[in-house]
Amino acid sequence: MQTVNGQNEKKGCFGSLLSDVTPAKASGLAFSTATVLPVVFSFVFLFVVSLCGLTAEGYENEDWYLYFGYLLPQLGFAVVAWLYLIYRGTPVKTALLKQKCRPKYFLVALALQIGLLCLSELNVWFLELLGKFGYTDTGIALPSMDGFGFVGVLLVVGVFPAIFEEIIFRGAVLDGLKKTFSVPVAVLLCGALFSLYHQNPAQTLYQFCCGAAFALVAIRSGSILPTVLSHFLNNAFIVVLYKLGVESFSTPVFAVVMSVSALCLVGSLVYLIFFDKQTPTEKTKGEGKRFFLFAAVGIAICALTWFSVLLMGM
Repeated sequence: MQTVNGQNEKKGCFGSLLSDVTPAKASGLAFSTATVLPVVFSFVFLFVVSLCGLTAEGYENEDWYLYFGYLLPQLGFAVVAWLYLIYRGTPVKTALLKQKCRPKYFLVALALQIGLLCLSELNVWFLELLGKFGYTDTGIALPSMDGFGFVGVLLVVGVFPAIFEEIIFRGAVLDGLKKTFSVPVAVLLCGALFSLYHQNPAQTLYQFCCGAAFALVAIRSGSILPTVLSHFLNNAFIVVLYKLGVESFSTPVFAVVMSVSALCLVGSLVYLIFFDKQTPTEKTKGEGKRFFLFAAVGIAICALTWFSVLLMGM
């Protein structure tokens, strides 16, 4: 055991290489590694594809290529989660047992996800604003959903991201943020990092709102399980609409959906903020700079990619 800023922190097996282990450092490293590994995996994948001579014209739109494009980041997240637990010296079983929470939080997460629907137009408005400066969104390609393709897309777009992105952002990253900053700051930072990670102007504002809302639920419940549910429902809803070819709703239906959604959003947030306060988490002083120091690589890569996508769309 080693004392860090008055707290006892267990050194992981990499402690000798990275000095003392603190929640802020571990979280910052988790974010940077979760950004770098998918890039590395993508380069290796493209190198293998090139060696195999599979780079025929239009291969980027082939289903096999699109599936790998969705799976590689999740594979990177799984590796990061494993490394994070090793670094913190936390057994997998212990980490899983910590995720138990009261059933009410699943209902709150469900209501909150319904509520977030009323904010889904934020990205549309943001793209319209960028469009005034000449930006055109190219959209996101999905594999074919014919036959069992729907199940495959639901897995790679709905299930896997809901599990692994929540493990990283509302698990590893948020764990350090909530032990370093106040709850409001931790929630906003988690939302900002989640939005920035998507590295796409078309996924900026709404993803920030989702990331912040999920972080608040995770802090109150002490678990990522309710946010996994919310995340899955969010992504699955998009996949289902895409499958059905629904691009918009009629005005009356839209008005009803937005009204119900707004009520759910306000109700769930009021409950989480004002009526479900938890015992404050003990903070480790002076760790804010350390978090940003170790998260800097990931932040820089995400920011550069975001601006690159923006410039290419001009």
